[in-house]
Parts: sequence; C-alpha cells; structure tokens
Amino acid sequence: MRVKINRDVCPAHLAFCEQCLGKFLREPLGYERRCFEEIVDDESDILTIEMHSDNYDIVLRLNDEERRLAAGEGWSYFVDFDPSMYR
Repeated sequence: MRVKINRDVCPAHLAFCEQCLGKFLREPLGYERRCFEEIVDDESDILTIEMHSDNYDIVLRLNDEERRLAAGEGWSYFVDFDPSMYR
C-alpha cells in the first residue's frame, strides 16, 4: 500500500498526529484519515508513506515489523528532523 500524507493541512498537535497515524498503521482500512491525500493499494507487503511536514518531504518504507514499531513509537522516530509540536 502507498499513502500520501500532507501534515500541513491538519492543525493537530504532534502527539495526536502520531496516534492518528499509529491507528491507521494498526487498522489501515478502518480508520478515518484527516490528512491523507491519497491511498493506493499496490499489493505490496511494504507500506510506503509519502509525507509532507514542515517543508520536508519524507518517504518511509515500512515492513510489518517497522509498521508495528511506528504504530507504537510514532512516525517521528523514523525521520531525520524534529517535527513541530504545534501546527
């Protein structure tokens, strides 16, 4: 699956954002997505997340284990910048 996320369109605090994406990672088809711009089922075992946040464009490619880790730790664990806490 490939998803495109634009964090800049959602005013939520970073903690909410990480919980929101974590919920999606656990239940990808059963959760309302606030900042998702595109979801494509490419039939891949790897989840590709294209995210725009704070003038950064990030691409995360997560296998099942990394997906579980990101759901618990938060997506900011996987990026090389400090995302802003407040929008």
